[in-house]
Amino acid sequence: MSEFVSTSEAYRIARERASIATAFEAATLHTSIYDAREAGMTVRETAAALRVPKSTVSRHWREGHRCPQVVPTWGSESAWREAHASIWAHNPDELADDFVPYEWIDDGDKRTIRARYRGMAVLRQQSDDDGD
Repeated sequence: MSEFVSTSEAYRIARERASIATAFEAATLHTSIYDAREAGMTVRETAAALRVPKSTVSRHWREGHRCPQVVPTWGSESAWREAHASIWAHNPDELADDFVPYEWIDDGDKRTIRARYRGMAVLRQQSDDDGD
């Protein structure tokens, strides 16, 4: 194998893993801050525990805050599963959820990333027993 082929393959793998890691980091940071707020922690305590600036925590702390979704452009289903298994190895409940939220489609020189959805919930009000 030529040096270029070897190093370009190493670059491709590193880029894929970095893309997935960035998406996981953004999602878990937001969720961690939400969980800290729900647990009654302060902004200062949360920032210290997560080792991030207080301004980052404050931005996520606001009620109704929505982060822009980080899409792992260079990812793949196998890289997503590998990263998921690695970061959730300490939590069997999260580890059991092996849903991959993206689909990567390569078509010649074009790549499409499509979000996958878990499904749709249909909620109904319960009717009264008297037929109303």
